[in-house]
Amino acid sequence: MSNKYTIKWSTTVDDIQDQDWIRIYGTDIMRSKQFIKANEEAGFKDVTFYNLQVFKDREIAAIVPCFNYCIDILNITSTVLIKKWIVGMRKLFPSFLKLRTFITGSYACTCEHLIEYSSSLTDNEINEVSDIIEQELKKKCEETKAKFIFIKDIREHYLQKVKRVLKTDFRFLESYPTTLIPILDVPYPNALKKKNRKRYRKYKELFDKRFYWTIYDDFTGKTADEFYELYLAVVTKAKNKFEFLNAEFFNKLSEIMGDRAFLFVAKDKETDETRVMELILINEEKLIPLYLGIKYKDDDTKVLYLNTIFNTVKEAEKRKKSFIDLGQTSYYPKAMSGALIERIHYGFWAKGGIMKFMINHLFDKIFAPQLMPDHVYLAQYADNAHNILSNYNFVLVN
Repeated sequence: MSNKYTIKWSTTVDDIQDQDWIRIYGTDIMRSKQFIKANEEAGFKDVTFYNLQVFKDREIAAIVPCFNYCIDILNITSTVLIKKWIVGMRKLFPSFLKLRTFITGSYACTCEHLIEYSSSLTDNEINEVSDIIEQELKKKCEETKAKFIFIKDIREHYLQKVKRVLKTDFRFLESYPTTLIPILDVPYPNALKKKNRKRYRKYKELFDKRFYWTIYDDFTGKTADEFYELYLAVVTKAKNKFEFLNAEFFNKLSEIMGDRAFLFVAKDKETDETRVMELILINEEKLIPLYLGIKYKDDDTKVLYLNTIFNTVKEAEKRKKSFIDLGQTSYYPKAMSGALIERIHYGFWAKGGIMKFMINHLFDKIFAPQLMPDHVYLAQYADNAHNILSNYNFVLVN
């Protein structure tokens, strides 16, 4: 390593200067120091945080937040047959594919990778800093006795940039895509096809007969506990579990984010019972519905779920946002509501042995591409819908 570069590892983002963080990551709330701080202060079980800083002549050149965690491959595989295989293997080997892993990014899933360097670096300096990042990640993986490195949540439009940093024997595979709904000049859902507009009216009317929306700007304390209970109900039913959060994380999000976070809450008109809570983060150009909690009953889950999408789009219209960032899973109802889709990739590295063999020969079965629905925009609005997101560099597949 050249004498002009120095590195620093720390276990808290408090050791990173605010101006350094902004210089590398900008002001996007999903890549903010405050969001990582909420992760750190939540007290997640068996999660240890690390942050890599690379300096060039004492000025920040790169930052990579990381964590060490025992990951369960069963919870994140996208292949039904692999799930069945893992379940079968665990009858003989209960810990099969539960692996200590060194991971880059945020523990709480964001659909955002967190491997970045300063935009002021020259091409040659980018190559030098990239080599340092790659070497340091591999060293820390071994120091923490992790089985492999896992690079989380690389959106399609960032993939080549990340590959430039991690250019030596990392394998990149497609994971669950993410979804976005652009906000058009015409009121929602007028740009959608007739059957989708009809679907909107049907489920909106069913919702309005029985429920109403309210907003909680402060969701600390008992409200965070209530949200956690409903969130846990959703996680329990989910086929894929990307992380396991706790009530303190939601409490800290409200404390730290302040007026950049709120809850949409759907209540029963007759009983005032809370049925849905949706945690939303506010960014300059978008709303991010990050987590959902539902009190499940037999007859109305679909009505409630679809209306969380509808209501968030209408709120984005009111706030004059460009799009909503809906995240992964539940692709059909999101696409039928106007979502467009971008691929997300994972990156993997292991030093050798059976883990490297698995990455090279098995992981493409564990993380298989998903089939995605077509978009549902009318022909006269389709180009505009796509262009809104393309202007933010998203690479869309539908």
